[in-house]
Amino acid sequence: MACSPPSAESPAQSEGFIELRDHEGRLVQLQEPPRRIVSLVPSASEALLRLGASDRLVGRTQYDTQPELAHLPSVGGGLHPSLEALLELRPDLVIRFGGESDRATPRGLDHAGIPHMAVRTDGVDDIFEILTFLGTVVDEPGEARSVIDNIRRELAAVSEAVSTRPRVRVAYLLGGSPPWVAGPGTFIHELMDAAGGENAFSDLADLYGPISPELLLVRDIDLLLATGGSQLELPPGAPPVARVPDITQSPGPALGDAVWALAQILHPGLLRQELETRRQP
Repeated sequence: MACSPPSAESPAQSEGFIELRDHEGRLVQLQEPPRRIVSLVPSASEALLRLGASDRLVGRTQYDTQPELAHLPSVGGGLHPSLEALLELRPDLVIRFGGESDRATPRGLDHAGIPHMAVRTDGVDDIFEILTFLGTVVDEPGEARSVIDNIRRELAAVSEAVSTRPRVRVAYLLGGSPPWVAGPGTFIHELMDAAGGENAFSDLADLYGPISPELLLVRDIDLLLATGGSQLELPPGAPPVARVPDITQSPGPALGDAVWALAQILHPGLLRQELETRRQP
């Protein structure tokens, strides 16, 4: 499984002072570990739960559906949230999506003097970096390393288990009309690769993008992958669709479970015991 090299510097912590460079290359400095965090990135919220930092979260987005977060006030979407609702929560750190899709939120946070950390969840290495960042921020670096090591073991075990099986030519659809697919450089592409799949759209120019439906008929695709909630409009004669768990689109601590689920779908004869044996450290 190929992973892109890390793009951000490792975080540092000294006597409560935290300094790290986020995925936009910004230097984020915190005088002490934050106690009131709002995560606008659902997978980062999930990571904070896994790190045992649920008590630090004071707000959620409408896409954070975990029962542990149901009692928290919502600030709306992860992109373009309600800035008024966000500021009312008095966070001492906001975790947000990096990129150009939402420039108003960081401007508003800067104006209010609230530190914010931009993250990108493109590839598996990006997710490892986010876990490392968050482990430092909530003073749980060991737990973060443990989560990362577990994901690495899962990916390696599944990759080994399917290594002698024929690869399955697949396309991962995210819905839309025309349909959007996952391209190279995405964690979904890497999961499919580790699970014994060959991405039929590994030549896509972008991480994700729309394609002509007719391409689904001419690329010798064995199987289309999509979550149960994805609305698909496929041409007659399109390859069969396998519905995959929602965790396959969650770039967070559940990557190990996601790659196992994909391997089971791509290789139905693969026994769980075979994978479990290879999972042992």
